[in-house]
Amino acid sequence: MGASSDHAYTHLEGFRRVGIGGFAGSGPRFGKWREQAQAWLRAPGAQPWDVFLTPAYPEDPAVEWRGPDGETGRGPLDALPEAARRATIRVWTPAVETLLTVAQWPGRARGRLAQALPYLLEEQLLADPESLAFSHRETGAGIFVAVTAKERLAAWRKAIDEARLGATFCPVTLALPYRAGSWSCHFSDGQWAVRTGPYSGFGAASPLTRVPAALRQAMEEAAKTETVPDAIVLFGGDEALRVLIATELGIPVVADPRPIAAGETPPFRLGETGGAVSAGGIAALRALRPAFIALFLIIALGFARTMFDWVKFSHEEARVHAQMSSLFSTNFPNAPVLDPARQMRQGVARLAARAGGAAQGFLAILTAASPALAGLAPGDLTRLEYRHGQVRCALRLANFGALTALKQNLAHAGLAVRVTHAMSHQGGVQALVTITRRSP
Repeated sequence: MGASSDHAYTHLEGFRRVGIGGFAGSGPRFGKWREQAQAWLRAPGAQPWDVFLTPAYPEDPAVEWRGPDGETGRGPLDALPEAARRATIRVWTPAVETLLTVAQWPGRARGRLAQALPYLLEEQLLADPESLAFSHRETGAGIFVAVTAKERLAAWRKAIDEARLGATFCPVTLALPYRAGSWSCHFSDGQWAVRTGPYSGFGAASPLTRVPAALRQAMEEAAKTETVPDAIVLFGGDEALRVLIATELGIPVVADPRPIAAGETPPFRLGETGGAVSAGGIAALRALRPAFIALFLIIALGFARTMFDWVKFSHEEARVHAQMSSLFSTNFPNAPVLDPARQMRQGVARLAARAGGAAQGFLAILTAASPALAGLAPGDLTRLEYRHGQVRCALRLANFGALTALKQNLAHAGLAVRVTHAMSHQGGVQALVTITRRSP
């Protein structure tokens, strides 16, 4: 791997390294976040690479790998092709390192299942439960559990981290293709792996010259429960091994040339409870990824445009404020500048009020009062003056009834009427009336 690529991976290491919860410093939740971050960094539909650990790993650093296009190789993790480092890595761990079993959980509190697993499987465990990592998958057929030593998981994870890779871990037992009614079998590096169901199987260390005792015992147990498979499918073995298994077990053995882990989705991620995300769920998320990316870009661009407009209008506001302050100081040199826009509006209103042209001014009041005043006889209105938003009318009317009628007409026009003086004089009434605009 080139220097520039190493530099890039150094900066993306926190996002691209994923897998089980680290037992050597990083928590399981952080490991899951890293895994999700790496999944989003990959292109939709990227095919995974498979890495097979040997029983001696990591003491013996050699591993085997296979790419989606048939690329194969063997060597240390540092020798992985560049394409593998940018793709999903599925690490298949030795079968003998993981116990696959079934647990019965009578409780209803599923949130406590992970804490209860060590006690439910206590009779099947050969080591202290505190030293073991439990992964489980709940199905209609029961709760399937994978048990692996934390020390081994930590060693695998440390080696993957040092190689700056992101990976999920699953026992190679579940890499064997499974078909209902048959068992799958594979032999490699002195280790036998047998898959007996979607989430069940076992591993055994035995030479190639004989069938392992664990396989014989499993076949005897199946005979007692009448669940003997119709055949055993042998992957990667030659004709001599096929004949050996068929002869010793007395069951048909079918050779399948396909490589293991072809099209298989790991049902367990070792070190994580609850199993793995289904292939359908991953496919659905990847299908929606372009829409999520487009939505994120739209939101990001909208936010950027809003920030740009905010900065632009802030500068414009400062410029206009300075201009208004200058204009206000020029026209009102003796007034302090507080809010120039508001001060100018108030000043203009005061000037208009003095001239009688404001909303409360002489012209406005007279316009509203004209219909009522037009009904007066000639000579009834003797004087008319305006002062401080009030129109004062001196009237000479025939009687008090005419004064009352005038007040009502002015009130109907939306005006406030106040009689400040009224007296009888020479057979009529003299009155002084103050008219203002009615407050809203």
